[in-house]
Amino acid sequence: MDANQTPDPLPGDARQAALRALATWAQQQTHIRPRLTAAAWRAGTHTIATLARTAGVSRDTVYADLASQGIDYRDRTPAEVVTTRPPGGYLLQVVLKSYGILHREAPDEEVALAVNVTTALRNPPEDPAVRERMLQLNGLDAEVRAYVLDTPGALEIIGRTADQLRVLVEHWGNPTRRIVHAHVYCKGGRHRSVVLAEEIATWLREAGYGVEVDHLDINQPVVT
Repeated sequence: MDANQTPDPLPGDARQAALRALATWAQQQTHIRPRLTAAAWRAGTHTIATLARTAGVSRDTVYADLASQGIDYRDRTPAEVVTTRPPGGYLLQVVLKSYGILHREAPDEEVALAVNVTTALRNPPEDPAVRERMLQLNGLDAEVRAYVLDTPGALEIIGRTADQLRVLVEHWGNPTRRIVHAHVYCKGGRHRSVVLAEEIATWLREAGYGVEVDHLDINQPVVT
């Protein structure tokens, strides 16, 4: 195998899907090529030669595409996970994870409930009125929280999810001491999913449940 080649991933793998999209659309829709290149990078293809060959462009173009999407090709460190939990000792009953589907596949674990808000709620960075501010913030910031919670349908999703998790804890998790795992995901995992996961956790904690929240993509660059 050539040093610049990467082994073919398994069928259905996120990396394979991202490379297939890049190969299919890079020449036909050049205006979205930078986003497709970035998606392939985030899915795990970190070989510049492979990205250039797949997109049918030069290596310099790949470097420029990645830079335009906020990616430093020299930085191979994994994204930092931000965890929020209440202080003190408590019985952990629910673990919520927020993430973005443009950055990863669903975490490999037994999931009792998954909440998809990719299209259910307005994406803050896509609103021209607040885009520049939102690019600098994430779902733990008060301004983002207020924006997302003010979106029609947000509170209904939060309340319904909190109710479902309470039932799962009582009838599937505890008293057998099984931790209930739930996912909340959007496109980028930086705004909507973070706010909803935190608010769901707040509702459950106020009802007396022990909840921990892991934000897997909160520090990733914005993807729209």
